[in-house]
Amino acid sequence: MSSPAVVGSDSGAIAALIAAPRDPAKILVSGGIGAGKTTLLGAVRRALRDAGVPVRSSPDDETGAALVVDDAQLLSEGELARLTEAAADPGRTVVVAAEPLAHHGALRDLGLALTRENPAVVLGPWTAAQVARLRPGSVGHAEAVLAATAGVPFLVSAALDADAPVDATRVALIERLRRLDQPVLDTLLVCSLDRRLGSDDIAAALRVDAAAAQLLVDHARASGLLEPGQPPTFHRTLHQAVAEIVGAARHHDTEISLLYTQLEMTTLTADLALRMAEHGLRDERLAKALTTLAARHRDDPARAAALYRAASEAGSTQLSTELGDALALTGDCATAARLADDLLGSADPAQRAAAVRIAASVAMHDGDAAAAADLFGWLGPYPDAFIASAAVVVAVATGDVPAARAALDVEDPGPPTSTARAARSLADGLLDTLDRPFPAAIAGLSRSITSEWSLESVSPDSPAALVTLAAIHGGDPVRARSIIGRAAAQSSPFTAPRHRLLLGWTRMLDGRLNRATADATAAGAPGLHRRDALWSAALHTAIARRAGDSGAMQQHWYAALDVLAEYSLDLYSLLPLGELWVAAARLRQVDRLQHHLDEAMGLLERLGRPPLWSVPLHWAGVHAGILANSPDAVAPHGQALTAAAADSAYAQALARAGRAWLRVLANQVDVEEVTPAARGLTQFGLTWDATRLAGQAALQTPDPRVSGVMLQLARELKVSAHDADDVPAVADDTEAAAASAASGTFEEPSRPAGVAPRAAAIPSSRLSDREREVAELLLLGMPYRDIGSQLFISAKTVEHHVARIRRRLGAESRPEMLSMLRALLGTPA
Repeated sequence: MSSPAVVGSDSGAIAALIAAPRDPAKILVSGGIGAGKTTLLGAVRRALRDAGVPVRSSPDDETGAALVVDDAQLLSEGELARLTEAAADPGRTVVVAAEPLAHHGALRDLGLALTRENPAVVLGPWTAAQVARLRPGSVGHAEAVLAATAGVPFLVSAALDADAPVDATRVALIERLRRLDQPVLDTLLVCSLDRRLGSDDIAAALRVDAAAAQLLVDHARASGLLEPGQPPTFHRTLHQAVAEIVGAARHHDTEISLLYTQLEMTTLTADLALRMAEHGLRDERLAKALTTLAARHRDDPARAAALYRAASEAGSTQLSTELGDALALTGDCATAARLADDLLGSADPAQRAAAVRIAASVAMHDGDAAAAADLFGWLGPYPDAFIASAAVVVAVATGDVPAARAALDVEDPGPPTSTARAARSLADGLLDTLDRPFPAAIAGLSRSITSEWSLESVSPDSPAALVTLAAIHGGDPVRARSIIGRAAAQSSPFTAPRHRLLLGWTRMLDGRLNRATADATAAGAPGLHRRDALWSAALHTAIARRAGDSGAMQQHWYAALDVLAEYSLDLYSLLPLGELWVAAARLRQVDRLQHHLDEAMGLLERLGRPPLWSVPLHWAGVHAGILANSPDAVAPHGQALTAAAADSAYAQALARAGRAWLRVLANQVDVEEVTPAARGLTQFGLTWDATRLAGQAALQTPDPRVSGVMLQLARELKVSAHDADDVPAVADDTEAAAASAASGTFEEPSRPAGVAPRAAAIPSSRLSDREREVAELLLLGMPYRDIGSQLFISAKTVEHHVARIRRRLGAESRPEMLSMLRALLGTPA
C-alpha cells in the first residue's frame, strides 16, 4: 500500500529530510491509531541510516545521533522533557510521532518545540480518490470500503481485499481496540453514541473526576476513530466493536449510567436517545424520554415518527395515537391504519376517538369515503372540536347532512385554542357551502387555515385543500391559487401530492398547461394513494385534452377509470369526475362512466343540490352533451346553470357562455355575445375555456372580419391571464403552433343534430390556392425543402409564400401565424 494520506499540513519536511538526510530537521508527525505514523518513521530511519547518520529511538541515547521516536504519548514526562531539550539543539535531527493529545502538557510542549521549524505532518483518513487508486476499475468496492472504514488507513488495509468490508473492518477494529485501557474503551463506547459528548458528560457517566474525564476524552478523540464527518455506519461499527470487547453487562451499565445522568442534567438530545434505542437499550425512562422528545418534534413528522418508533423499541408498551399521526403524516399510511385499528378497542375514549380520526383520514386518502363515514358513525358525536370537524368533513363528503350537523351539536369542554377555533370554522364553513352564498361560505372556510394543523395531526382532508376546492367550485381562482400555492410549499408527505395536484388543477383551468404538467409530474404517479391517483390521472387527462394529444388523453382516461373502479365517490372528487366525463364524451365512452355520474348526481341530491358544488359538474355536462351530439343531454345541465344563476355570479357566467357556445356551433356568431361570455369565463379562472370559445367562434363564422376579431380576443385573453414563464420554449413549428398563446388549442366538438357545418375554407381573397397549399403543409410541421419537393417549387419560393401569408394575416410572429392558420384552416392541434 502507498504511504498514508497527509491532511491539513505540509508534508514537504519529510520529503526534504529523506532527500537530504544529513541536514538537521525537527518534525512532528501526528495521527490517530493506525494512521501510518510507524510506517512513515520507518522510511525516515532507512534514509538516515543509508546516509550513515546514527539513529536512536530514546532521548537518553548519545548526543549527536538523530532521534526518531514513535508513540511519544507513551513516554514519561521526564523523557518528553529531554526530547524537548534535544529539539532545541539546532544541529540535531529530531523526528517524533504521537497521537494528538491536546491536554497532555509535556507532549504539547514538545510539539511546540518541533513545530517552530516545520508545521506538523498530520496523518488523517484516506480520501475517496486515494482508496479508489488502490483498486483501479472497482469504484463500487472502493466506495463500500470508504463507507465501512471512514478512511482510517489501518482499516482500509484490512477491508480493501475483503468481500465483506464491514465485517473485515469490525474484525480489524476489535483486534486493535483490545490494546487500549478499559477507561479509554468506556469513553469510546459512550462517545461513539454521539461524538458531541464532552468531558462533563463522560465524568458523570463514568463517575470520574473532571480532570480524568478530560484526559479520557482527549485519548478517545486522539485515536482518530471519532473524526468529524465520519459516516454513521462507521460509528455503529465502532460502538459494536467496543461493546463486544467490554462485554454485555458493562455495555448495558455504561449506557444506563449515561442515560440517567443525561436525564438528570436535562441534556439528553433526540439523537443520543435514538442511538441508545437503536443499539438495543431497553429502559422505561428512555421510552418515556423518547415519547417526550417526539411530542416536541410534532412539526417534523418524520422526526416524530422515528422517535415514537424508538420509544416502542425501548420498551413502551402503550400504543399511541401520536405515533399513528406521525406515521400517517410521513406517508406510512398502512402502518398507521393498522395501529389505529388496534386502538379502536382502547378503554380510553380519547384514544378511541383519535384512532377513528386517523383511520378515517387514511380511508379518505385511499378513496374510501364510505369506510370513513362508517368509522365516525360507530364513534358517534364526540366532544372535541378537532374530532368533530373531521366528522363533518367526512359526513359532507358522503352527503350525510344530519350526521354533519349532529357532530357539531356536542359542546367541546376543552379550551378555545387556535386549532379548536380553526377546526370549528372549517366545519361551519363546509355546512355553509351547502345552503349559503359563496361569499359567506368561503369567508368562514378561510378562517380555518389560520392554523394549519395538518402539519401535526392527520385529518380526512387539509383545510387548504378544502378551501381551495370550494374556491374552484365557486369560481374564485385568485383565492384558490393563493391558498394552495402557500400550502404546497409546506406540506407533509401525507398532503404534499394532494396540494401539488390541486395547484396544477388551478393552472390547468387557466390554460397554463406547462406549469400544470410540471405540478402533475412533481406529485408523482407510481405509489400514489387512491385519492391522489384519481386526481393525477384526471389532471393528466385534462392537460392532454387541452393540448390536443388524443393518445395521451385516452391513456390517462383509462388509468383514471381503473382508479374509479375501486373508488368510493365523494363530494370532493366531483372536479376530476367532470373532466373525465368530458373526455369520455370525446372517446364515445360515457356509458362506462354512467354509474359514477349517477352516483355523483345522487350525492348532490342528498345534499340538497347545493349550487356551489353542483355548478362545475353541470358545466362539464354541457360540454359532454355537445361532444356527444346530444341536445337532450345538454338541456338539463343548461337549465341547472340558469337556475343557479340567480344566486351565483359564477353560474350566471357559465350559463351565458353555454348559450353563446351553442349559438356559435349553430353558425350564429355574434361578437357582442361571444366577447362578454368569453371574458366572463376568464374572470372565473376558466381561461382555456374562454380562448376555446373565442377560437370556436373564429372557426364557425364565414366573415373574415369577425374571425379576426375573435382570434384577437382569444390572444388577448390568453396573454392577459398568463405570465411570461408560462410561454414555453418551442423546438419546431409544430410545437410553436400547439403552444401559441393565440391558439388555445381549439378542439372542434361534434355538432348537435340540425346544426349546419361551418364554412369549409377561408375566403379565397385572404389566401391564394398556392398559399393555402403551403399553409396546410406548413401546419403538418414539414420543413421548407420538403414542402417545395411536394409542390415542385424551390425552398426559397416556399419561404416567400410564408412571408406573404404572414403579411396577409397580420401576424406579428411566426407562432402567431401558425396559430391563426390552424384556427382558420381547421387543422387539428
